[in-house]
Amino acid sequence: MVAPMIECSLSDLKEYGSVLKTQNKKIKYGIYLSSHFNAIPGFGKRCWVVAVNIDVDYEKYISEGLSPEQIVKECIEFLNTPPKSKYGKKRKRKPLYGLFHDTPHRFHLKSKNGTKYIQALLIVENRKRKHFWREGEKLSFKRRKK
Repeated sequence: MVAPMIECSLSDLKEYGSVLKTQNKKIKYGIYLSSHFNAIPGFGKRCWVVAVNIDVDYEKYISEGLSPEQIVKECIEFLNTPPKSKYGKKRKRKPLYGLFHDTPHRFHLKSKNGTKYIQALLIVENRKRKHFWREGEKLSFKRRKK
């Protein structure tokens, strides 16, 4: 029997969080990080890191016997599923936020004002998406001449 996917969503993030009160009312769902992640193979060339908050009641699933790692993996799998096409089977849809890697780089279980969420650093293969603030920093490595 296949376990049902954990339904979750990404929470809204303002551009600079609550630090600055700007006129920009746009809301996106994550932010590309400009730090250098040397532990991730292909970082800055083929993949980038996005910081997101995943809305999910993780205590419910922990009480059912799932580990936090399994909960995060199931949420990533749910976010990677493309939405249904409104045109039938003619058009192949892409995932809404891009394709995340199966495992997160890092995650923390958090709760604030009674809402529970998972703060995660996810690895994505798209350098620029309209759902995330900024864009992935492209790293250039110089090769040594022999």
